Amino acid sequence: MKKQQNRINIKWVLSTIPTRLILVIIILSITSSFEGAINDYVLGQMTKIVFNNFKNVGYFLVMVAAAYLITYTSAYLFLLATQKAIQILTQRLKYEFFASDFFQTNYENLGSSDVINKITNISNQIQKQYFQPLFYISQSFMTIITTTVVVLKANILLGIIYILISTSSFLPSIFGKKQMNAKTDTWSATNTRLVTIMKDIFQGKSEIKKFDVVKSFVEKFSQSLSKEEESFFKLNKTQYTVQFVAWICAVISDVIPMGIGLIMVVNHIAGVEISTIVTLSLSADAVVGSIREFANYQTQIASTSSIRTLKAYTAKSNCSNNLKEETGNIVLFLKNISFYRQKKIIFKNINFKLSDKQKVIITGDSGVGKSTLLQIIAGQLMPTKGEIWLNEHKISIKDSVLISQKPWLFEGTIKENLTLYQDFSENALIKVLKDVRLWDELGEDPLNYKIKSTGSNISGGQAQRLAIARGLLRNKRLFLLDEITASLDKRNSHEIRKLIYGLPIMMIEVAHNIDQGLVEKYHIKTLILTKDGLKNE
Repeated sequence: MKKQQNRINIKWVLSTIPTRLILVIIILSITSSFEGAINDYVLGQMTKIVFNNFKNVGYFLVMVAAAYLITYTSAYLFLLATQKAIQILTQRLKYEFFASDFFQTNYENLGSSDVINKITNISNQIQKQYFQPLFYISQSFMTIITTTVVVLKANILLGIIYILISTSSFLPSIFGKKQMNAKTDTWSATNTRLVTIMKDIFQGKSEIKKFDVVKSFVEKFSQSLSKEEESFFKLNKTQYTVQFVAWICAVISDVIPMGIGLIMVVNHIAGVEISTIVTLSLSADAVVGSIREFANYQTQIASTSSIRTLKAYTAKSNCSNNLKEETGNIVLFLKNISFYRQKKIIFKNINFKLSDKQKVIITGDSGVGKSTLLQIIAGQLMPTKGEIWLNEHKISIKDSVLISQKPWLFEGTIKENLTLYQDFSENALIKVLKDVRLWDELGEDPLNYKIKSTGSNISGGQAQRLAIARGLLRNKRLFLLDEITASLDKRNSHEIRKLIYGLPIMMIEVAHNIDQGLVEKYHIKTLILTKDGLKNE
């Protein structure tokens, strides 16, 4: 069992990157930060070289070339090392976004659009505006230190003045943080909305064309796209505005020390000369540039503050089939079950008992909450009041099989869709396919029959029998059926029900249309769901 942090911060980053890689990045950030210092050294030494001494000139050129080579090689290796670190961080981030939503227990609020948005767009935003600046800001900091040493060496007093005034570049990012967070939140919300609309449109593409409403939905998409792009523009505009103000502050921090330096020259203060100002300006430009970069990276980091949050989750590893068959009779108890949605009563005071291998059909008016009741029994929804027990324990999502009109299938073989990547013997798979009468319908090699995405190359009845086989394979004793024959013809509906009614399982079926002949043959009880509970037919 593993609990994850719910905040992406420095601690999260350091716990993710291998220690060796962190040390390499620190060393390279130091060795790649000497460009400004080398430039100052070259300018200073050129005036001291005796140019008629070829040996001195040659030695000087070799040293300069070696210094630049080491610095730029370090810069190259720094980029490679940071990109590897960013790869590790982004991979974990996308997994965390996936897992924090996938493992949440509130199944009613699960939605793929928000998760997809986080994994694709939000994670990329964090990568570009948090992970990358986080490493580059460390390099900028090292550059500030090395170039500051050079500045102070030129003239301590004027150098200190220059550096202190340069810190004004940080002020815009500090005051602009709140605006950046607000714009980021707005963009994230509009982007999630756009992803949802696209998902809905493509899922209903055939219906949209069938009813000739393409124009309306294209317009809806276009409007949402426009809002998303406009919010993204405003986010970037705010960021660029903060950067622009930081640049203005940087210019001011360049001009003011120069003016102070000229005054010091005129008044012969601290030994400052024109040559000192020239040298200081050239050397200190690297400090200002690094501070400007530092402020820029700080602004980018601050802009992601509101989206660097993860939901805490608990996950259990379940990579193999360790399920044991339950023995003895089982009994299902529903005790005073009530469910409200937005303070509106859907149903209340449901008390119900179902014994081992007993089967019951629940009917009722549309909207009365039949599917909701099944989801509560399945553990996918929490009742507002009441409890559900299966023998001596409260029911959980693992105790039943919920089968709907369109069971979940994924692109893969029949074997993969049956086992869900758990370990089952081939004999067990063959037996369960024969039990649901699929073995003779799927070609010469049924287990390796390849299902297309969403199961488009098998019939609705076959898909439902495959879902039933999953439950039988895992010795599930409680099957919940939600209008499973609504999209089937009369013959297939009869065959599916005949198969299920004949299985040695406990069953609750929600249905509008009932096969009366099978109900009488298998002695299945029918109940009516109303707002005030379950009643006998």
